Amino acid sequence: MHRATRPPTERFAALDRALRAGRYPNARSLADEIEVSPRTVQRDVEFLRDRMGAPIAFDPRRNGYYYADPTYLLGAATLSQAELLALLLAERALRQYRGTPYAADLARAFAKVAAGLEGPEPPAPGDLDAAYSFRTAAAAPPDPAVFGALGAAVRGRRRVAIAYWTASRDEETRREVDPYHLACVDARWYLIGYCHARHEVLMFAAWRIRSLEQTCEGFDEPPDFDADSYLAGAFAAMRGGEGERHRVRLRFTGEATRYAREPSWHPSQTAEEGADGSLLIGLEVSHLREVERWALSWGAECEVLEPAELRDRVARAAATTAAIYGGDGGGADLPEANRCR
Repeated sequence: MHRATRPPTERFAALDRALRAGRYPNARSLADEIEVSPRTVQRDVEFLRDRMGAPIAFDPRRNGYYYADPTYLLGAATLSQAELLALLLAERALRQYRGTPYAADLARAFAKVAAGLEGPEPPAPGDLDAAYSFRTAAAAPPDPAVFGALGAAVRGRRRVAIAYWTASRDEETRREVDPYHLACVDARWYLIGYCHARHEVLMFAAWRIRSLEQTCEGFDEPPDFDADSYLAGAFAAMRGGEGERHRVRLRFTGEATRYAREPSWHPSQTAEEGADGSLLIGLEVSHLREVERWALSWGAECEVLEPAELRDRVARAAATTAAIYGGDGGGADLPEANRCR
């Protein structure tokens, strides 16, 4: 006979009540009580015991289950000191979302989790703040109201009309966009969506959206769209045209070799030790602007070997910088100890 399906939480609660009351339920008796199949009850017992750590044992004399530890509480998460510390650190790491609509929701969520925890006494907030801190890269927070509406449009698949400021042209335009995805890159939020003015999928800096209105139009996301694939090849957020790829080789010398080899800068990265102690890093990217800025940040200890386009751009930028700091200005007459380093 077909049995009605009941929510797992309802089944778990019924099993917990029967165990706590000392009724020694078995799969058959509890199945009849809550109107599910005995196999469902058996799976629930196995899940609570094996995945949730519930001390459920079987008494063959009474032909039923019982709690081997009568003090066990279903639904109360017991954490070790290390797990509790990790949870509290995660809360602090997520403080980068201050200024977004998620901030209040995160605070409430962590408060609810903390209220339901059992286990060791958590570290005092003052002790935790003294021992750990988080500093993210300079962020450009979007307007909270705009960001909240944008998130709702992404989830609800609703077309939006935005007023967008384009930095390269220093102008504000109005355009309609089908918002596909929100991506956080280096602590900055970007919208990926289909721009009806340009008739292509573009990436918009969320903090440059001056205003946003949801339209009455819905949209279907293309089945072949994938955010990871869209961003593949970008050094950070900037991406080139369809199929555009640049093979980049950089030569690091001096102290820069020690620092450049530590992190992974890009998924395509390769590293090779030079015979003279230098470090050769290879990348394959779809846009050169961010790599140009990155190479310049290392100063004379980073040389662009290829492509020629990138080498020329870095050389021109370095020459312009040298001209700015050349001559008698810019601190040339300051004592050596007082010059900026």
